[in-house]
Amino acid sequence: MTERTTRRINTDALVKLCDRLDMQAALLEIIEGERIDVDLYLKSSAGLREALAEIERLRSDAATLPKVLAENERLRSDVGLRLKTATELQEARAEIERLRSGHLKTDTELREARAEIEGLRYDADLHLKTAAELREARAQIEHLQSDKDAPSERSEATAELRGMNISTFWPADWLLKFLDPSTTKNGPKYRSR
Repeated sequence: MTERTTRRINTDALVKLCDRLDMQAALLEIIEGERIDVDLYLKSSAGLREALAEIERLRSDAATLPKVLAENERLRSDVGLRLKTATELQEARAEIERLRSGHLKTDTELREARAEIEGLRYDADLHLKTAAELREARAQIEHLQSDKDAPSERSEATAELRGMNISTFWPADWLLKFLDPSTTKNGPKYRSR
């Protein structure tokens, strides 16, 4: 800073100058001087008094200047914090949106997986039903094949019997029935000796 800005204005000298100008104007009025001179002194005095009032106002403002500067610095700091907070808030919102889209994607994939599982369950149920029907069909085929084979054996036995005299076989038939444990009520009768 230069010497001129650091030096304080001596307001006492200005007050004295204003008083002198007022006295000069009063003297000129008393001696009935020219009106122009009187007005000039009065206007000069009034202008200096306004300047003194402004100087005093500026001094009081200068006294509050450190407080204003400190408040200004605090507000700048607050603005910096708010900007930082706003940036962090925007980042947090972006992260939330990213997570939401990821969640929606995961939710969609989960629904698709559930639908696929249901389809596989349906396919498995169909497979089990088809396997059961296949087993039943195989059992029927085996039963039909055994029935098919059995009549042919019977038909061969019947053909042989037709060619023979049945009256000669009845005693053998009776004997076989007698010895067959399934035809007797108490099983085969054996005498123990």
